[in-house]
Parts: sequence; structure tokens; C-alpha cells
Amino acid sequence: MMKQFFRFLVYLKPLLLPFILALLSGVVASAASGFGIPMMIDKVFPVVFDNSKLPPFIQDILVEMVAPDRLHMVVLITACLILPLVMTIRGVATFINGYLTAFVGMRVLEEIRMKAFSHLQMLPLSFHESQKKGDLISRLLTDTQNVQAGITQVSNDLIKQPMTLVSALCFLGYQAAKTSQTSVLLSNLFFVSLSIWPIYFFGKRMVEKARRAQKELGDIMAVAQENLCSQREVRSYGMQGQQVAIFRQLTERFIRIQMKAVKYKQFLVPVLEGVCALGLGYLLVRCNSVGMKESDFMSFATALFMCYDPIKRLGMTYNRLKQAQASLERLNFILDQPDNMPDPENPVPLGKVKGNVSFRDVSFSYDGKHKVLEHINVDVPAGQVVALVGPSGAGKTTFASLIPRFYEVSSGSVHMDGVDLRDATKADVRSNISLVSQSPFIFRNSIIENIRLGKPGASDEEVIESAKKASVHDFAQQKEQGYYTMLADYGDGLSGGQKQRVAIARAFLKDAPILILDEATASLDSESENKIQEELDKLVVGRTTFIVAHRFSSIRIAQRILVFESGRIIADGTHDDLYVSCPLYKELYDKQSI
Repeated sequence: MMKQFFRFLVYLKPLLLPFILALLSGVVASAASGFGIPMMIDKVFPVVFDNSKLPPFIQDILVEMVAPDRLHMVVLITACLILPLVMTIRGVATFINGYLTAFVGMRVLEEIRMKAFSHLQMLPLSFHESQKKGDLISRLLTDTQNVQAGITQVSNDLIKQPMTLVSALCFLGYQAAKTSQTSVLLSNLFFVSLSIWPIYFFGKRMVEKARRAQKELGDIMAVAQENLCSQREVRSYGMQGQQVAIFRQLTERFIRIQMKAVKYKQFLVPVLEGVCALGLGYLLVRCNSVGMKESDFMSFATALFMCYDPIKRLGMTYNRLKQAQASLERLNFILDQPDNMPDPENPVPLGKVKGNVSFRDVSFSYDGKHKVLEHINVDVPAGQVVALVGPSGAGKTTFASLIPRFYEVSSGSVHMDGVDLRDATKADVRSNISLVSQSPFIFRNSIIENIRLGKPGASDEEVIESAKKASVHDFAQQKEQGYYTMLADYGDGLSGGQKQRVAIARAFLKDAPILILDEATASLDSESENKIQEELDKLVVGRTTFIVAHRFSSIRIAQRILVFESGRIIADGTHDDLYVSCPLYKELYDKQSI
């Protein structure tokens, strides 16, 4: 487990100075606790009540400096000042340690979370499509928080608490040597070592409970995210009660697992307290039997207590690490996912391409077994408008998705202006492609910023010009704050047609030579489709365009049609040619013409 944590310690490198200061302040606080407090009980407190117990060399100094009648008061004041001095040093060091540890922890958390989030941006779509979104959110938020707590706590307590223990043990050794009670020291060490066993015992039982709890939390977040994204369906089908019942079942299961973890975590405290009490009780009997003085016993007892306190805290730290281990495994699941579509080490620069696209003996499978596309060979010259038609599941959208390299071909190659897409960077490839999908995503931002996504850094004038081409200008101007109107999640506040126009405006602004229209009008009514089609007619001019469509009304502008069936292109031509020569095309067309 520790080896897994060490991989994250690299994030401490830029925070080395505050981290070292945190450790040093922890050492000071530990020494003040483990050695300073027992030493005060042994050396300072007795002097308050009996000046004769002052060390001889101090007595000689004070006799020369202070009148005999004021000696007691000076000694009393000096002794009493030592206590707040030690406690102040301990308190200030503890504050510095706690503050800097929290600061370092926050920064480490930020870096871990950003690394995980950045890695998610690089992983292929196939990974995202196979995962529950709510569970990924749980890994990003909750699990990174647990790992951060584990890293900072182990980094802090593995220095601070052992130092406190060592300081206390040093004082025990000092007292044993002073009083010639080695047997008392050995018996104390026996009880100290005895307290380690319950830490190990309960820690082993913590990790499985923590692992199950984090998995359940991920399921809860997945259900919540799914519910909040489907409120129309939930209400339309009267699913509120069902959804509440599912959520309650998951939360109750989560609580049961959590309480089992809490049981082991909290039970450790009374067990260690019992061992401590047993040790102190034995110490009392043993010291009494050997005739130890009360002051020596008190210092022994305090030092022994100072041994148990860091052990107890180390036990809780160990359990915390066991909990973090489960989160670490879930976080490593993201970080260890390979990018199976890496950019080449020496990429071919594409620049702005003309728009020639070629598929050369391309086959593709999502799972490595069932082929979605088989032996696709097609050349599309720059500027040609191509429609992709066929029954559902024939491979049309998959074909279009291989052009921006959303997926890696299983065999064969896809070329853009003669360059294999695998020889160029994904960013270079995608900078030459605009995409308008059936359900374009509208971000929680203003209308103008949603359009500016097509060309980050574009001026307001450029954005508005693109908006006018896509017929966004009129409805944007009608909003209370115009183009700067803030939109809710998923573009709530805009109709389906308005969302499509915003996506088309993005494509106009990007001005890429290749355009993919993936069912761009499929979710619109006939009137909205006709209006959107007018904007699309303008958008495709001069661009290599691929139109994925079920509605034949949306492909009237196509110069060429590819007919897909069971992952193959079975026909290629114009509407008039295919209607005569391709039975499948004729069947699909006639069904929509009835």
C-alpha cells in the first residue's frame, strides 16, 4: 500500500519548503509533548513546593543574585513561567504544523484531481462510454479527497507521532537509568508494544469496508446524475417514487457499510485506552513494590501516557490509510488507463487541409470481436457533399466518428489529404473538422461564449457574424441580455432548433474544411427542420461534408450517397442511380415517401 502512495509524493516536490517546515514544527511539538511535559513534572513541579530540590549549580547562582527572603518567590515565578513557555512552544509549533500540513494537502489534492481530470480528457471515447458518469465524478471528487487526506496525514503523523513516542521513550530510559529501575522500563515497553496488535487487527478489516463504501458512493452519484439528467422522462412516466426508492436503497446500503467501517475505527480507541489503563495500573503496582517516590512515579506515568497517545493517533492514521487505500485503487483505475490512441512522437503537420478523405480497407470493432465496419474503401474529394444512409446499426455514425479519430481503426487506415490520421496529432486532425450532432451540447455559459467554442479567441464581431449566418442573431437579440444571456445546464432556456443553430454557428465560426452532420435535424419537427436546413445549405458550401441521416429530406443537398448495410458499403452513387440499382436504398426511400 505504501508503495502506491509513494507514486503521489512527487506532488510534494514544488511544496518542499512548507512541507519541511511542517515536519520541523511537528518535531518541535512532539519533543515538547513527549519529553518536555514529563520533564516538567519530574524537575519543575517538585521545585515549586520545595526549593531544596533545585539543582546545586542553579542554587549557587540564585543565592548570589537574589536575597534569601525572596528566593522562594523567584523560584516559584521562574518555575511557573516554564510551564506556559513549554506549552506556548508546543501550541505554536502545533499550529504551524497543522496550518502548513493543510496548505500542502490542499495543493496536493488540487494536483491529484487535475492529473486525474486531465487524464480523462486524453482517454478515448470508448472508455467514457463504458463507464458510469456519476462513478467517475465520485472518483474525481471523493476519492481524490481521501487520497489527499491519506498522503498528508501519513506524511505528517509518520514524523510527528513517532517523534513524540521516541521522546517519551527517551524520558522513560532517562528515568529508568536515574532510578535504577530497568525492570519498570522493560515492562512499560511490553505494554507499549502490546498496543500495536489491535491497530493491525482492526486495520485489516477497515480496507474491505472502505472499498465497498466507496463503490456504493460511486453508485449513488451515478444514480443521482442519471436522475437529474432525465427529469422529463422521470416525470412523464411517473417514476419519482421508483427513483426515490432506488436512491433510498442505495443510501441505506451505503450507511450500513459505512457504519461497519466506523465500528472498527471507533472500537480501536477503547481497546487502546484499555491497554493504556492496564499499563498504568501495572506501573502503579510495580513502582509501589520497589518503593519508588511519588514524583518519580508521576513522571514515569506521564511519559508512559505520552507513549500511548501517539500510538493511538498512529492507529487512527493507519486506519485512515486503509480507507484511503480503497480510494487510491479507484483513482489508479483512471490514472492507469492507457491512452490507446497516442499521438506519434514525430507527427506530420497537417495545417489547414483541402479536405480529401480516404478510407483504405478499414475495419472496426468496439469490443475486438464483433465488427461494426468491414473492409471499407472509399475516396471523398475535397468539397464533395456525401450522405451516409442505411438502417440503424449499419455503421454510418461509426464511419463518421473515425474521421475525427474518435476511435482507432482495427485495421486499415483513414487518410486526410493523403496523411494517415495516426501520423498526425489528434488536435491537428480535429482542428480541420466541424461537427454538428443530433443533440449538440450547450454549456452553462452565455450564448456568445457557446458560439465562440468554434474558435477560441475570436472577436465578438466574428462571433456575431457567424451567428447571423446560422440565424441565431434574431432570437439572441430577443433575450434580456442578448448574446450575453447566461444559459442553464444543457442549454435549458433554448428550444431544440435554437440549440442546433448555436451548434451551426460554431461550425461557421470554426470554418473547418471538413464538416460532419450527424443526424443534425433528426430531433426537430418538420418546420424547424426546414429552417435549419436552410442554414446547413449555406454551411456545406466549399466543405467536404458527411451527412449521417435517417431522414432522406436532409440529404437532398448531397452530391453522392453511400449506402451502408451490416458494416459494409453496398452501394455508392447519386439518388437517381441508387434508386434504380440498390433495392435497399429504394426500400428505405419509399418508406419515407409514403
